[in-house]
Amino acid sequence: MKKLFLFFCFFCFSSMMFALKIEERYIMKPHREGQLYFILPYNIPAENKNIKDLSVDITYLTNSDSVTMNISVWSENELKTDSIVLLGQRNISINDFDTFFIEKDGRKWLHRYSLRISWENLVDLYATQNPFILNIYSESQNIRYTYSSKAWKSEQGWMNQILYLIARNKQFYK
Repeated sequence: MKKLFLFFCFFCFSSMMFALKIEERYIMKPHREGQLYFILPYNIPAENKNIKDLSVDITYLTNSDSVTMNISVWSENELKTDSIVLLGQRNISINDFDTFFIEKDGRKWLHRYSLRISWENLVDLYATQNPFILNIYSESQNIRYTYSSKAWKSEQGWMNQILYLIARNKQFYK
């Protein structure tokens, strides 16, 4: 209850600071097992400016306790990814992820991965004052993605509005 209250307070504060059109950031559809939320693709900047930003989209079904994150990673070389780690309030190490495809596009390689994290971990990633870090670990290189402090405020603002909306509506689909 305390966590939901703090989340609500942060949501209100974020809403006032960032008047965002969140309806342009997600799609909500009825599903036979609850309500399906699809958070449209958004980018997380690479720390190395020579690497293209990571693209993320998120799918959540209200009767589930996990979230599917699909990510697209561009690199100079084909990656043999070992793990994906999310560093925030909690460190989430993901060794069991699906590789949808790896393809060469000109001189770059596009890697598409799908991973599952808990609903609670997703909320925690966006509840922190400092931006979370997403690391891709592979045999050939490690790639680090995170937001600048300024960009984090905006990203965190719209995402927390969507997460709050989902949390409030979850109770109707159990």
